[in-house]
Amino acid sequence: MARKREIERIFMDWYRPMCLYALHYLGDADAVEDVVQEVFISLWNQEGPINNVKAWLHTAVRNRCIDQLRRDKTVELPGPRDLEGQLTDEEAFDRSAVEARLWAAVEALPEMRRRCLIMAKRDGMSYQEIADELGLSENTVRNHISRALETLREGRKQMIDLIFLFF
Repeated sequence: MARKREIERIFMDWYRPMCLYALHYLGDADAVEDVVQEVFISLWNQEGPINNVKAWLHTAVRNRCIDQLRRDKTVELPGPRDLEGQLTDEEAFDRSAVEARLWAAVEALPEMRRRCLIMAKRDGMSYQEIADELGLSENTVRNHISRALETLREGRKQMIDLIFLFF
């Protein structure tokens, strides 16, 4: 029972960062979920203790991504990438952790602020398009997005303050 709770905690802490990390390699959300789920199944079936879960997950996801690229008969096995181009493995891993924290912060926003922000930033919709779709005024949409960004900035500032406090 204790092992089950430990695996659940690890899953809750690391599933999203590992998916974002794998996305830098594969670029396909379905393939990413398959790879990361396979890794967590391997973790569940793992006999004996794992000294460093973060390192184990990092290595397992990277290796499974490379295996997936080989199975897909990719001529050249690229390393992790983002919109600007090639990344080192460590950059991809670090960015994935930051991206996961950002998405967690976005998900913690009140529903309407979150919806407006995602429609504007992820989907590229104009304030007027969002207002029309949600039945709001353009000013209300502008207000929701402004407050959402303010909340995210404040959260980032608090995180930076904590880093300076402890280091």
